[in-house]
Amino acid sequence: MQVTIRSKKYNITREVIERRMRGFEPEEGRVYFVEINGKEYPIKQVIKRVLNLPVAGFNTQDAYNILDRLNFKIVTKG
Repeated sequence: MQVTIRSKKYNITREVIERRMRGFEPEEGRVYFVEINGKEYPIKQVIKRVLNLPVAGFNTQDAYNILDRLNFKIVTKG
């Protein structure tokens, strides 16, 4: 799937996300989470890691939309 964030295009798939998140521990203190490889990650941590973007380079809605379009189940905590 191709996504655009701040006028830059990225190709991303569910498989790439699952592979790139292996071996990384979830960060604490967020509201929106997604389960990947049996762990719950904050959605912005996932997009930051997978697309190699600074957190300030995209917003929570961008992360939510990408993961939702790839059929990840997003849960709200807190």
